[in-house]
Amino acid sequence: MRIVYVCHLDPATSDYPLFLAQGWEALGHQVTLVPYDLLCTNDVVVSARQRMLCWDAPCRLRYFERRLTRICRDARAQILLLGNLFVSCAGMRRLRATCGCAVGFILGYNHLLQDHTAGMIRDADFVLLHDSYLDPVIRGTQYGRNPNVFHFMGAADPNEHRPLELTEADRQRYGGDVAFIGGYTGYRESVLASLAGFDLRLWGPDWEKRPGLARFARREPVYGLKKTKIYCAARIVVNLQEPEKQINSFNSRVPEILACGGFPLTSYQKDTELTPLVEGQSVVSFTTPEELRDKVAHYLDHPTERAAVIREGRRIVLEHLTWEKAAAKLARDLETVLGPGRRS
Repeated sequence: MRIVYVCHLDPATSDYPLFLAQGWEALGHQVTLVPYDLLCTNDVVVSARQRMLCWDAPCRLRYFERRLTRICRDARAQILLLGNLFVSCAGMRRLRATCGCAVGFILGYNHLLQDHTAGMIRDADFVLLHDSYLDPVIRGTQYGRNPNVFHFMGAADPNEHRPLELTEADRQRYGGDVAFIGGYTGYRESVLASLAGFDLRLWGPDWEKRPGLARFARREPVYGLKKTKIYCAARIVVNLQEPEKQINSFNSRVPEILACGGFPLTSYQKDTELTPLVEGQSVVSFTTPEELRDKVAHYLDHPTERAAVIREGRRIVLEHLTWEKAAAKLARDLETVLGPGRRS
């Protein structure tokens, strides 16, 4: 297949689109990555126009649609995958008609009422979901729903997420009892406040503004090798899912941590049950701040149990939960939406 994938590619924002593209290319598909954030928000002309009163949202969408049309024609795209609401509903229909490709988008968060999400669901050839909670809400043929709904979960890239030999300086800088990677939100504060009695490291923006947690803040961007070092150095890495964004979804943080030989302690997510990971044996979860605090204390005091979970979890991740396998599954899904006229 020839796939054009529009996504955010700032490394501090997200890196899974790159892993998916690499997986598809390894299978022999042709992938053109279009980094919306780097092409548009860093584009001098676009930035200048955005500062003008006449440069409103419809103009931005139309500008990018024309740019994307040229890219799809040059790539002879069969699949156009939008990682966000980068074009309008009418733009999606025009791109399909003009370029002759199947057009779909990824609904990463549960923002069904945001902007033109409902229209995109209706007009797309397919929808990719992180969260199985939305599947029965979207799947169907009536009331603007979409029958082509495909689910993909978090995964790890063993080339990037792997155990590292750390220096003593690395261990001092990135270690500690408990690490959390992510910026401040009220929900995260309400949960992580229960860990104030531990050696806690909070990696992300705005924690220094919270009186109860400011002393734990490490305000610097975290991605790539630094993220891997944190996974390897911290005794426990906490993973939190924002309940307003996703309900059941299985976050990439869990397989990434395990692939690095780290110990993830994650908020309970129902989609974990769709993986081979087993609670207490290869992954450990919590449902309340009090349970999080108690499990942190328990596993810090029982390193042998912690090591057993890491060992079994890492084996499962490397066997079942890699982006290579996720890309293969999604490629099979996408091929089902290509009609005879689009297969050539």
